[in-house]
Amino acid sequence: MRHTLPIFLVLIVFGFSGCLSAPEFPNAPSISFNSAYFQDENETDYIYLSINYKDGDGDLGLDKEDLLISPFTATVDSAGIIKPNRNHFNIFPVLLRKVGNVYQEITVARYDGIFPKLRDSKLKGPIEGTLLYKLGSRNFFGEDSSVAKIRVYIQDRALNRSNVIETPPFPVIYR
Repeated sequence: MRHTLPIFLVLIVFGFSGCLSAPEFPNAPSISFNSAYFQDENETDYIYLSINYKDGDGDLGLDKEDLLISPFTATVDSAGIIKPNRNHFNIFPVLLRKVGNVYQEITVARYDGIFPKLRDSKLKGPIEGTLLYKLGSRNFFGEDSSVAKIRVYIQDRALNRSNVIETPPFPVIYR
């Protein structure tokens, strides 16, 4: 009878460990809204965007070495002019400003950017977490305060695009 309890505990531990398997996500990343807010810091204004991500094979993020190889490098045409390459970036936020009752895309500035690798390239498998991205400007809307939203998607190293999400409205205050 004395040995029954330890064996029972071992069976329970093994029983629960069988229930703990890696989550299964599609290889294309998916994102959901976490938070977005404006903050005035000294001479620069920032919008902080936080999104939750899930990715089935964990190939999110770019490092310096990735940016030197195709398909992430900038292209040069026959005249030697550097052509923009959207694959050079992996997060694509678009700032929207409320004008009347509609939100209009701000096209004077692009906020596309790069977030670093979220896991070593040699490791494969699902990952999930939260990504914080900071958009900066001297004054997002000139000398006006406004209400804004952000529409955003991300892209993995296999060039799979996530779903597109849009934040709830938030104030952008000119001071």
